[in-house]
Amino acid sequence: MQKIIDDPTDLVRGALTGMAGAHPELDVDVENSIVYRATPKEAGKVALLSGGGSGHEPMHGGFVGHGMLDAACAGAVFTSPVPDQIQVATTRVDRGAGVLHIVKNYSGDVMNFEMAAEAADGVEVATVITADDVSVEDSTYSTGRRGVGVTVLLEKIVGAAAEEGLDLEGCRSLAQRVADSGRSMGVALTSGTVPAAGHPTFDLPEGRMEVGVGIHGEPGRRTDDLGTATEIARVLVEPILADRDFTSGPVLSFVNGMGGTPLLELYNLSADIDALLEEAGVEVVRHLVGPYITSLEMAGASLTLLSLDPEMLRYWDAPVNTPGLRWGAADAPAGSRSEGRRSASATGGAATAPAEGRPATVSPERREAPPSAARPAAASGAPGTVGARTVEAWLREFARLVTEHETTLTDLDAAIGDADHGANMVRGMNAVVAYLDELEDVDEVGPSTVLSKAGTTLVSKVGGASGPLYGTLLMRTGKACGDAPDLDATTLASALRAGVEGVMARGRSETGEKTMLDALVPALDAFDAAGGDLVVALDAAAAAADEGRDATTDMVASKGRASYLGDRSVGHQDPGATSAALLVTALRTAVASTTKE
Repeated sequence: MQKIIDDPTDLVRGALTGMAGAHPELDVDVENSIVYRATPKEAGKVALLSGGGSGHEPMHGGFVGHGMLDAACAGAVFTSPVPDQIQVATTRVDRGAGVLHIVKNYSGDVMNFEMAAEAADGVEVATVITADDVSVEDSTYSTGRRGVGVTVLLEKIVGAAAEEGLDLEGCRSLAQRVADSGRSMGVALTSGTVPAAGHPTFDLPEGRMEVGVGIHGEPGRRTDDLGTATEIARVLVEPILADRDFTSGPVLSFVNGMGGTPLLELYNLSADIDALLEEAGVEVVRHLVGPYITSLEMAGASLTLLSLDPEMLRYWDAPVNTPGLRWGAADAPAGSRSEGRRSASATGGAATAPAEGRPATVSPERREAPPSAARPAAASGAPGTVGARTVEAWLREFARLVTEHETTLTDLDAAIGDADHGANMVRGMNAVVAYLDELEDVDEVGPSTVLSKAGTTLVSKVGGASGPLYGTLLMRTGKACGDAPDLDATTLASALRAGVEGVMARGRSETGEKTMLDALVPALDAFDAAGGDLVVALDAAAAAADEGRDATTDMVASKGRASYLGDRSVGHQDPGATSAALLVTALRTAVASTTKE
């Protein structure tokens, strides 16, 4: 890996600090990883908020400013921001007319924005979800199409409408119209390298290209021979025109670079695309060409076509002044920081930076578990029960295991996702261990509180889909424990089932879809069937979790980012099921070592 970085775990913080110094028209909350306008828009106008994983720059932080976004939340690389960030930003940017959340259709983005909207007391929130990638067949793969190029076009068009004073429902309706009117398709010539992973996300031999690639470095739907610019233009244009009629009115053509393809080649590609569109009877009246939604250093390009009605065209042409997009700016105020406000401010509230709490890199292969993760716990609770100290031991053991297996989790996720599962779980569980270290007497706190707090910690630290799902699992399990200081096998099974049902509800998923549920549900069923001795029952649960994990190898994914690969997801073990099996193993180990006989 050859990158201009110091510590991969501090890259997002460093980039935001540099952005703050380079753009005085922005107020960058480095601690909470939120980019705001330095000068808020007028009271009584709708605010626009978006966000996503870092690594796509200039999206989204580069589109904060007059005529586009009021704020953007930055997650870790290729990982969605967490609910705490989104809630804080939502509250701050509200000017009394409500806030529109612009969300790309990825499981983690949708779940985290959804949780933030639910918690945004006193602020009216509307949401639009972009899902424009025609390479994903949403009739077959239940996660649905990815939100890609149309997202930037929507932020520009609706941003102009909000500047004019369109109300929240008007902005939401316009946003949905834009989302419904655009289609995208992408190809990659090389893979990107997630800094925490240290190696390319997928292998692409010389002379080959990934067709239908996403913006997170995940592989495409198929691999073809590398074509000429004219041939690649056809690969991009034909599926878009097959999916929607673009001949009935004016069209915007957006040729986007993935990060490693020079403008020289993008303009050349755009010319070939124009020729094909003219031949097909498509009238292109506006162009956008350049690297606006990148995937680190990936070489490649995507095409987005957007049908324009007169209102959308007028808003597209309206002035915009952001770091990443700017025209007609003589009439658009750039804004400046309030006197005395520092660019690297911490004015956003209680949320914390997603990258905080990650361990230093030890080697490309693995990280060492934090010494406190495996701190032994004395037996607690009545004989044959699980008390707070056992719960503590469970969480510490899980932290140790995900740290030990970080490289495995990363590699599994790189094969069918975006290579962030290992780093995200390590970051989250390190934060849980830090919480446990602060407890003076865990028995005074009780199992319910320990689990609930661990769950909220994961939600606020992890991001992506793993934060909401693992957080919900622990929070729902903790809530179901009630006030009981000790949990017998029946109570523990009931609490764990409540947690698993919470995961199903939050992720809108079930078994057989190549997710963490394929390890958790068989484990819970085996635990229930075994009965009696806790250790014996958990031995059966751990074995069932491992079997369920292994069974995901032959499944076609229908949830999460792996679902975008369709049949290409077969032959790969699911990373979520793998970490879930570690969670069950950790519980068995903790109970065996701390529970009284």
